[in-house]
This record gives sequence, C-alpha cells and structure tokens, in this order.
Amino acid sequence: MRQRWLAMLCCLALTSAAAWFGGAGEDRKAPEAWIEVAPGVMRTPGLPGGYALVDGTNALLIDAPVEADGLKATGVRQVEMVLLTHHHFDTCAAADRYLAAKVPVRAPEKSAEWLTPDGVRKHWKENVPLRHSRAAYFVAPVGLDGVACSLKDKQEIEWRGWTIQVIETPGHSRDHVAYAVRKGKDGALLLFCGDALASAGKMWTPYTTDWDHWTDLGLKPAGESLRKLAALKPAILLPAHGAPIKENTVAALMRTAEVVEEAGFLKSFERYTKDRIGNAPEYQFLAKEQAKSGGKLPWTPVSKNLFLTGNTYVLTSKDNAFLVVDPWGQLSADQIAKLRADRRLGTLEVVMFSHAHFDHYDGIYYLPERDKLQVWALESVAGPIADPFRLYAPFLDARPVKFDKQFKDGETAKWREYDFKFHYFPGQSLFSMAVETTIDGKKCLFTADNFFHQDMFSGSGGWMGLNRSFPTLYEESAKKVSRLKPEWVLAEHGGPFEFNAQDWERRERWAAAAGIAANALSPTGKHMDDWYPQRLAVEPVRFKAKPGERLKGKVVVSRASAVARKYAVTLLGRGLASANPVEFAVSPRKESTEAPLELHLSKDIPAGRHVFRFTVATEPSDQSDVFVIVDVDTPD
Repeated sequence: MRQRWLAMLCCLALTSAAAWFGGAGEDRKAPEAWIEVAPGVMRTPGLPGGYALVDGTNALLIDAPVEADGLKATGVRQVEMVLLTHHHFDTCAAADRYLAAKVPVRAPEKSAEWLTPDGVRKHWKENVPLRHSRAAYFVAPVGLDGVACSLKDKQEIEWRGWTIQVIETPGHSRDHVAYAVRKGKDGALLLFCGDALASAGKMWTPYTTDWDHWTDLGLKPAGESLRKLAALKPAILLPAHGAPIKENTVAALMRTAEVVEEAGFLKSFERYTKDRIGNAPEYQFLAKEQAKSGGKLPWTPVSKNLFLTGNTYVLTSKDNAFLVVDPWGQLSADQIAKLRADRRLGTLEVVMFSHAHFDHYDGIYYLPERDKLQVWALESVAGPIADPFRLYAPFLDARPVKFDKQFKDGETAKWREYDFKFHYFPGQSLFSMAVETTIDGKKCLFTADNFFHQDMFSGSGGWMGLNRSFPTLYEESAKKVSRLKPEWVLAEHGGPFEFNAQDWERRERWAAAAGIAANALSPTGKHMDDWYPQRLAVEPVRFKAKPGERLKGKVVVSRASAVARKYAVTLLGRGLASANPVEFAVSPRKESTEAPLELHLSKDIPAGRHVFRFTVATEPSDQSDVFVIVDVDTPD
C-alpha cells in the first residue's frame, strides 16, 4: 500500500444530526460473499458491481471495484486478467492491487487520458480551476502504472472457452465500453454493460453524459450505444449499478434509450419550440450581426446609449461617463478603448458581471485604471469569482476579483441617471443575475447566458449538473421574465432580442418538460439530486499548504433533497484505504448543510499537486463526485 500523506481529524457536531451519531456505524454488515448470477459468473456484493468469469480455480474480472478476496470462498485461487469498462475510480478501485500482483489489467484505448499516470497528472493539472466544460468525472487521484489502454471496438478476447467482445458504448463516459460474452458457440449472450444503464429507463449518475455545458453531446451517443446493445439481443444484462436484468433485456435497453433521447432532445429549447410545438412565434434580434461574434466586430449601437460587441455591453450616461457589463479578455479591453475614443467617452466608473463564467469577467484584468472603477454583482455571482478555489465549477479563472458592491436579490442601486434592480437569475448557472433598468425609454433586462433567441445556439445556455444548471431553475427564471415583461431582453453573446410573451410561455413549458425528462432518467426520480456532481462537496476544493500543516475546510451539501439522508464521508488514502468518516444528517427541504473538516498533512509530503478522494455512503444513495486538491509548497 502506498504511503498515506493526509489524515482526517475532525467530525461534525450538528444539532440536527445528533440522533444519528450514536449508532451511525452499528448496523454496518461484514463484507458479504460474491454471488453467482449466471452459470460460471460471480458478482461482488454492493455497488458498483464487479463480475468474475470463473473456470475452476481461475477467474477473469470485469471491473475491479473491490478486492477479490471473497472469491476464495468460491474456490478461485488465481485472477488471470482484469478488464475495465471505463475510467471511473469506483470501478477501478482495486486495479492497482492486481497490477502489483502482475495480473494484466486492460482498459479501453480511449481510457488512457484518465487512467494512465501521465493522463491523470495532466487531467488534475488542467482542471482545477476548470476553464472549460469538457468535464470528466470520477477520475482517480493517481494513474494506474502498467494498465494497458488498448481495447478497441469489436476486438475479441478468448479466455478458457469464453469469447469476450469489446463493444464501444460512449455516453456514461467518453471511454465507456461493454463486453458481450459467450461461453462456447451456443452459450447465452451475457452483456456486461458497466454503467450504460442501471435499470430500465435509468442511468447511474446521469450528469456524466454532460460532455458539454449546453448540448446533448453526451446524451446522443448514450442513446445510440443503448440501441447498439439492444441489437445484440442479450440474454442477461449485468450492470455495475443495478441488479442483473434477466428478462425483457431488449425492452430495458430500448426503454432507457428512449428516456435518454427525450432528455437529449430537451437540451434544446429551439427544437422544443419549433419541432414539438410548432408555429414558433417571430420576434426580432436587436443586434443580429453580433450573434456568436465573440466581440470581434465593431460596436453595434443597440440604442442611443447602449452599445454591444460580442459578450460586452457598454451603457453611457448623459455626461459621457460609462458602465461596462461583462468584459471578456484583452479583446474587450481593446474594444472598449476604441469605443471610448470614437465616442469621446469620459470615465469608466462601474463594471458589472452577469455571471461567474470567465468569458464574462476576465476583461477586468486588462482594463486600465482598475483601481479607479467599481465592480458590482449580485452576491451569488461574486462568490466564486472572488474565491475561485472554493468550488469546482466550469469557466472559473484562477485570479480572484475584488468586489466593491455585492447586492442581494431584489436590491436596487443607482448609477448616474439609471436605476438598477438586481435579480437572482439561475438557469445556466446558479451564479447568475438579471439586471432590470430602463435605457432610452425601453424597459430592459440583462439576462446573462440563460436565454437566447430561439434561432441562436439552442435558445438557451443549456443545463449541466457541474455548471449548477437545471431545468427547474430555468423554469423559475423564465417565469420571472414573464412577470417582469421587459421590452428588450439583453441576452449575451451578441443576442439581445425583443420580448415576446408567447415565446416566454413556451420557455416555461420547455423547462418543465425538460425537468420531467431529467427526473425520468434519474435513479431517485429527482434530477436536482442525481444530476448534480457537486451536491455534496468539500470546500475549498483546493488548498495551498506547506508540509505538516493542518487545513480547515468543510463538507457542504447544497440544495438538500426532498428526503432525509444520513452521510458518511470517508477520505481515501493513496492506496484507497479508509480513514475515519465524517458522519452527519441532512433534514429534508433544508437549503444546505455543512460539517467542519480538518486535514493534517504529513511533514514528509512532497511538493506538488496531490489529489485526495472521498467516498460517500448515504441512505438513500447520493451520487456526488467528491475530492480535494492540495498544492504543497516546499518549506521556507
């Protein structure tokens, strides 16, 4: 076992949790035996399930979530090979032990990015903070030295009379495969399907299909993969999360494909309003030439005092001072300087950020006279920008920004002749605001990236669990716009448009339908629980420390579910061994709950980036992807 450098020291003391503590561990059962699920096929107890093809005293494993000691009770003495379905660390938890014992461990060719030592180091180096949305989930803290990432679609492996065919099934992850297995020529076709489905119509951790923050880029291949598996007409389905399916296997796969495809279809408001309802209303862009331009085009005067290029708005006052909404990078700074010169503008006094994505705020680093202007935002927007290592979320810049004013939902502020009202406005992200004001006689609403014209992108900023964006939140914000009835919707990325009441009524219906589709695919039936990888998380997600330091953070459960849960959050050592868990309870309908966490670094921990993972045991289950990064400096 590798050296453990980090130890968990403290646990929670919550009044609401006290009833759970006394017997929190008393009902834990001893490890159960492997069970036979088909002739010659054994399955591990618990989730995720790993499987063993058994021939006498020899076995081949499909996935390695636990040690194979329990196989000894069945007479197995030698594991000869391990085949992995994908890179998620819970399916690979014991793989390093087999490698150490010189057992070949083979994985899909596409898994190299998240399983090999070089690939894993690169992943963790580039993904905290995360400046993109190409997220990978459940990546191991360290790579598997010696794993052979070489398996390709339709490749066949012969083992002791079994024929094992590799079936590429991207969706649950980019590298996911299934194994179609038959004993002899006439044996029943067994399909080891990993996490392609959990049960009929359900996918484990459906957020892992979020390959992008606003499209169906992962759901589309997931549906295609399920149909591909259905075409094989397996006799038995053997999933990693879920019971073996021995009847109506094709129906289970097809049902899941249909649910996946419905969720994918509803990633797009444009498809919904045009293809499902039909007769989509017509309404005008206000600066159509700027749509998707990225700020490269000259400024468009939306009205006398409102200008737009790409993501960035400039609002001018009657005395020539001006305000900027959402500056993006050096390009925005250069464009602002040009507009200032061309229009003979005076002082830049205020900069506002509509939401916590770097392409809407990192221009602040390039604006001149930064110390002379004020930065404003809703407090929920300011949080992750001011402290970018507190959360794991897409599109954050590592450089913190200082805010001069942070507003609460519904608060107002005045700048020159303009009155602003700030609204909490989740949808594409929890960290988003809308700003209501009147410009040149028009009632305007700045809406961030939540909503676009039905002909632009997909008509919305899309929903993605890691982005803290959910259909339910879109529905709330769409209803708010319908109540406010602005004349102009000042959407981002060059897409402001005229308000149309019928269009917004459709957006409410779209979000509600998308929520139903997301619920249908979620194991608990509640997408706000299951489509949220960081619903339970460690904050901050990254510590910067020296050897021997004690680090204080917290375990946070956001947006509590409709049911009570009790948690045991356990730190995994480098060898995936458990330390003492933090145990606590979450009451239903409570917005958030947190528990203190203290970590003690060894004095011998080497400099560099270290990743430590946590397992989460809950009742009912929670599917969060929990980890912490520690960047260790050398001592002075």
